[in-house]
This record gives sequence, C-alpha cells and structure tokens, in this order.
Amino acid sequence: MNILEQIRKEHPWLKENTSYDLRRGKPSAQQLDATQNILESIEVPFHMDGIDLRNYGEPEGIPSARALGAEILGVDKNQTIALDNASLTIMHQLLACSYFLGFKSSKMGTKSKILCPAPGYDRHFKLIENFDIEMITVPFQHDGPDLNVIEEILKKEKDIHGIVCVPRHSNPTGHTYSDENVRSMFRIFSELKDNFMIVWDNAYACHDLKDTIKQTNVDSLAKEFDLEDNVFQLGSTSKMTLAGAGISFFSSSKDNLGIFIDYRNALTVGPNKMNQGLHVEYFRRLPIKEQMQKMKEILLPKFEITEQYLNTLKEAGFGNFSDPTGGYFFSYDSNKSNCDEIINICQKLNLKLLPAGSSFPYNKDPDNRNIRIAPSFPDMDELEKSMKILTSVVKHLN
Repeated sequence: MNILEQIRKEHPWLKENTSYDLRRGKPSAQQLDATQNILESIEVPFHMDGIDLRNYGEPEGIPSARALGAEILGVDKNQTIALDNASLTIMHQLLACSYFLGFKSSKMGTKSKILCPAPGYDRHFKLIENFDIEMITVPFQHDGPDLNVIEEILKKEKDIHGIVCVPRHSNPTGHTYSDENVRSMFRIFSELKDNFMIVWDNAYACHDLKDTIKQTNVDSLAKEFDLEDNVFQLGSTSKMTLAGAGISFFSSSKDNLGIFIDYRNALTVGPNKMNQGLHVEYFRRLPIKEQMQKMKEILLPKFEITEQYLNTLKEAGFGNFSDPTGGYFFSYDSNKSNCDEIINICQKLNLKLLPAGSSFPYNKDPDNRNIRIAPSFPDMDELEKSMKILTSVVKHLN
C-alpha cells in the first residue's frame, strides 16, 4: 500500500474529492461579512474635506484618508499619501520611479541589486525579478534579517541599492523586527544612504493576534540615522476591511512624495476618492482597534488549531515552525530536504500549497525545507482537514 492509499484509508473523507487550499493569506468570508455589515449602513460619500469626491484630482488622496493612513502607519499625515487598493502596486511604481526618475537618495539602475530577507513574500520577489534587478538572499532570523550576513555581502558585492522588509508579523514567519535589529541595520545602511532604498512594507502593522513586542516608529529611527530620504513605508486596509476594495498608503520624506506624485501624474488623474471617503466613514464608526479585535476573534482560533497540528510534527522531531504573534501565515521547516515531495503528495490529496521555494528569491529554497501555510481563508472544518492532510504526509515520509 503506497502513501496515498494509506492516508486515504486513515481519512475516509478524502474520498469526497473536496479541494483544500492553504496557499494565500486571504481574509475569509466571515471577515468580509463582518465588514460588509457595517459598510452597508454607511451612505457612500460624494463630498468630504470640502472636496467633490466624484471628480478628478487630489493625487495625494483626500486629507481625511491621509490622516487614516498616518494613524495606521504611525507617521505624520503630511508625509503620507492615500491611494487605491494594493500597496503592492505602490511598490511597483516606487521601483519604476526610482529607475526612471530617481528619488532624492535612491536611483535604481541596470546593475542594481536588492537585499531580500528570506523566507519572505513571494510577490515581492516576483515584482523585483520583473524589473530584472538582481536579488540577494539574506537569512531571516526571529528578530529580523541576519545582519552578519548583510555585512559580509556588502564587503563582497557592489551596487547594493536597496532592501525590502515586512517588519511586523513578517510574511511568512509572523515574526517582528526588534528595535535592536532595526537600529543595527540602519547603522549599516547609513553608510549607503547616497543611493539606497529601504522598502518598509508594513502590511500587518495592526494585525496582532498575541502579545507582540513594541516597535519604535520607523520614521524616528530613520531620523536617528539620517535616513529620512531612504525609507519608503507602505501599508493598506486590504486585510483590515475588504481585500478587493481597500485603500493603500505610502509614507516617505516630502521630497520623495513630491517626486512620486509627479511620476504618478502621468499614470492617473487621482485615486478613487469615494472609496477613500467610505473608509474614513467606516473607521469613524468603528475605530481601528475595535475593527482589528473583530478580525482577531475570527483569526485566532484558526492560528491556534494550525499551531496544534504543527506542534505534533515538532514534538515528533519532524521539523519546526515559526510561532507567529500576528499576521496571516505560518512558516514550517521540514527536518528533511523534502518539501517539494511533501507539497507534491499533498497536491495529489487535493491540498493546494504554494510550490516549493516560493518564499525565496527565484523560487530557490537552498535547503528545500520551507513551506508557507496560510490558515486565514478556510473555515474551521476545512482548515482542520487541511492540517490533517499535511501532517499525515509529513509523518508518512519520516
């Protein structure tokens, strides 16, 4: 009897041929419904801040939406702009702007290289690869990038012009950068400040599920090391309200914002201001802290059950996993170099996982051990069955 036959015998419900999916950190229908229930009670605003939201204009976003973004990111509203859905789009435009126009202290070129802490966000890596910018992998530790490795890289490599970071509840480990790590990292980067971009993708700034270390505002740390023109902080409401209809934010120095708006003026005549106004009204009804408490009540039980199953693998010596304090993911490392085999067998059992290596630049996991797990979208029954499939496969391969 082969592995597939054994696992199907252990779990008769697999005969139902239901598909299970742990690939993407999407909000569940329950989360979206909780937001929709409030949104339906709000009249779509057509005017706000003395602005006609129906018309062109306001390339920086409406003032109230900029203030909302500043609150989420913990920055000055005068150094924050509010745009449309997806901060990933902003990152793409930032790299393009740096390449074609250049920011005050950042100019990407054909020889530029970017440091990429890994395991990290696969879409970041794909985006950078599309620009044909060379990516250099930096191991991610529990409190941030491995600074010893960064220093060694900088001794050997030229044209290192940036780094991309998810500083809070990092995707996929769920770990948070410590102030000590960030200060030491910024101290290193201060030597490169004439041409260096720090992409600070703070996608999970408000997404605490457990007690999480406090972080000093990145703007304060940037000022401490004279890096105000080098830090480009991003965020959005995508995983706070409606993932398909959120608003995004970008914060940097005033000089950088001016250059970026000038670049975007050739792309658009203004963001969706009615959606911005709708989000402003939403968070006037339900403050950010209360909204995220609602999301926590839905997400935390899913994280607890995922952790329960991964613990069985850890206790059996079959691997280890991150202990996220928030965000949307777990990162599992097999005790063997066999994650491609695990993922392949799971696929045959109708459990979809991201391909092996997805959390590394160029899809190359040097150890072939890492698997990203996204427990947010399935309902509890689907999630538990998904984890039963995954843990059964790992156990049968050991």
